[in-house]
Amino acid sequence: MKKLLFLISIIFIIQSCVPENDAVNTRADFIDNWTCNEYEGDFAPQTYNIEIFALGAGNRVGISGLYNQGLSFVIEAEVDGSNLFISTQTVDGLIIAGSGKLATTLNRIDLSFTVDDGSGNDFVKATCVR
Repeated sequence: MKKLLFLISIIFIIQSCVPENDAVNTRADFIDNWTCNEYEGDFAPQTYNIEIFALGAGNRVGISGLYNQGLSFVIEAEVDGSNLFISTQTVDGLIIAGSGKLATTLNRIDLSFTVDDGSGNDFVKATCVR
């Protein structure tokens, strides 16, 4: 019995020394250039580039180029773990809001957002890849 307890203790100690994968994503995991593929929405299918970059301190990011509006079109979002939240905001006359989720592989973001240019909501779904 002592040997069994000793063996279990050793296994536990060795297991606790193995670094775990960081399951908590940070905004650094989102920051990059991405290729965005819209597969639902008024203009789908369309493919274009976006850039996600840090904004100030904390979990805020900027997203340039979303909705194929060019890289000067910048919206703000908040990162919370593997989630990206785009609060309702008006940029260049477009009202935009939505959310996204970063894949565990860190190479894909699934986005869902709405855009209203004054004529009604365009419900967009897109996959962004590095």
